Amino acid sequence: DSQLRRVAPPHAGPPADATRALQSMAEAIGQHDVASGEGRPKLDGDVRLPLPDLGDRRHAYWERQIHACVGILGGQGMMTVDEMRRCIEGLEPKVYDKAPYYEKWATAVATLLLERHAFTNLELEAKLGPSHEPAPREPFDVGAVVRVRQTSYHTRWRKPHLRTPGFVHGMCGVVDRCVGTFPNPETLAFGGKSDSKQPLYVVRFDWRSICDFATGDDQAECPDAVTCEIYHSWLEGATQEELVEQRQQSKLKATELGSRPDCKRPRQGGPEGHGQGHGHSDHGNLGDSCEHGGPQGHGHGGHGSHSGDGGHGGDGGHTHQHEHEHGEAHEERAAVEQRAVDAEIPCPPIAKALVEVLLEKGLFTADQMRAFVEKIDTLDKNRGVRGREIVSRAWADEAFKARLLQNANKACAELGIAASNAHAHTELMVVEQTADEHHLIVCTLCSCYPLAILGLSPDWYKSREYRSRAVREPRAVLREFGTEVPRERRIVVHDSTADCRYMVLPRRPAGTEGWSEAKLQEIITRDSMLGVTVLPEKL
Repeated sequence: DSQLRRVAPPHAGPPADATRALQSMAEAIGQHDVASGEGRPKLDGDVRLPLPDLGDRRHAYWERQIHACVGILGGQGMMTVDEMRRCIEGLEPKVYDKAPYYEKWATAVATLLLERHAFTNLELEAKLGPSHEPAPREPFDVGAVVRVRQTSYHTRWRKPHLRTPGFVHGMCGVVDRCVGTFPNPETLAFGGKSDSKQPLYVVRFDWRSICDFATGDDQAECPDAVTCEIYHSWLEGATQEELVEQRQQSKLKATELGSRPDCKRPRQGGPEGHGQGHGHSDHGNLGDSCEHGGPQGHGHGGHGSHSGDGGHGGDGGHTHQHEHEHGEAHEERAAVEQRAVDAEIPCPPIAKALVEVLLEKGLFTADQMRAFVEKIDTLDKNRGVRGREIVSRAWADEAFKARLLQNANKACAELGIAASNAHAHTELMVVEQTADEHHLIVCTLCSCYPLAILGLSPDWYKSREYRSRAVREPRAVLREFGTEVPRERRIVVHDSTADCRYMVLPRRPAGTEGWSEAKLQEIITRDSMLGVTVLPEKL
C-alpha cells in the first residue's frame, strides 16, 4: 500500500496493473478454488464445528479401495492425477460441496474411464442396478398423444447431458412426425458410445398450455404451438382426455395469474408446475442411495440435495418441497460427517460399481487391489511415522538438516524413504519453524498432502472449511487447534497446489539434548509437521 502511494501521483488511484491484480484477487478460477471469490463457506448463522472436530478417523474399507484404484490405474498409465482433478472440478456444485471425499474420486475415475472406453455406460449401469423406468416398447405413431417424463431416467451419480427442454417436462403433446432412429445423446456424452438407438420424434405442444410462456394479451384464445425434438425414452403414452384437461387447466391458471409482464414467471407447484422441469435433476445425483441402501434410496449427506436425476427411477421427479424436506439432514451431514474416529461411511453405489466393473473387465486383479490396500492400511495405521524419522534425524544431525531444507527428496533417500507420492512424482519441500516464522500447510484447490511421509490425510485437512480459511485467517484457524502464535511472529502459509508437497520441521524442545532419535520420535506429532500445532518449548 505504501509502495503504491510512493510511485503514484498525488490523489491518483493505483496503477492499472495493480488494479487488475486487486480485482483478480476476488475471482475464483472454479468451484474448487475455495479460498478465492466468496472464500469460506457461509453456514446458517455462521455456526460450525471447530476444525479438529471435523474428524481424524481410520478410513473405511471402500475408501481405501478407491484410493487403491487410483494408485493402480495411475501406475498402469490409465489415468493421471491431473485428469482426475479435472473431472472432480467439473462436478455439479451441489455434488462437489456435499459428496464425501472418496466418492468424488470414484465419480471422477468412472467419468474418466468412460472417456477412455475402458468400459461402457451399460456395463457400469449394470453394476449400479436399475436406474430408470423402461421406455415404452412400441414406437409412437404420428398423431399419438404422449407425455414427456418429469425427470431423466439416467445417472444417479453424475450430472446428465440432457436434450429435452425443461419447459415441456410433464407436458402432454401430439407426435407430429418420427424423424428416424439415432444414438442416445445422453450416453454418447459419456464415453462417446451409445448402447442403443432410439426413435426421435417431433412433438407439438399447445403454446398456451406452457403456462409460463403466456403473458398479457396472450391470455386470449390462440392456436399457437411449440414443437420439440423428443427421444423415445423420454415419452410415455397419454390420452386425448388428458390433453383436453391440460388445455382446460391452462385456461384456469391464466385466469388466476392474470396479466403479468414477466414471460419467465415460475410455475406454481404440482406435476404441471415443476418450474424448470428438470432443473433439480440437473444437479446430478452422485450416489443418491449411498446411505439408504437400495437403488432408489435417497442418499444422505448431500446426495439427495443433488436432487434426483434418474437415480430415483420413475418417481415422477423431485419437487421443491421434496428438496426442502431433506435439506436439514444434508446440512447436518455437512457439519458432522466423518467426525467419529471409528465411523465408517457406508459405501456409495458408484464406488461399489466402479470396483466391480474394473475387476470384471480385468483392468487389475483382486490380488493387486488387496496388496495396494495393505499398503494404504500401513499408511493409515502409522500416520506420520516416516515424518518423525526425518524430523528426529534433522534434530540430531545439522548437516542432514541443511541437506533436507535444500533438497528434501534427496535427503530422505539417504534414510531409505521415498518422499515422492507413489502415483505421481512430487517434490517434498521442508520448511523450518523458527523464532521469527511459523509455517502452516494447506491445499486450497484440492487436498494435496505429503502422503508418503505423513500417511493418509485427516478429514479436517480435506474439508472446505480448512482449505478456504487457512490462507484467509490463519491465526484464527491455529487457535482452533490450540495454537496461539505471537503477533510479532510472521505466519507463512504454504499452499500446495501443484507438484510440491510440504512438511514442517518443528522446533526442537529444550531439555531433549542427548536424547536418542527413537526417543525424540515419541514427542513428534503429525499435526506439528503440518504446522497446526507446535511442540512444547521445553520438556
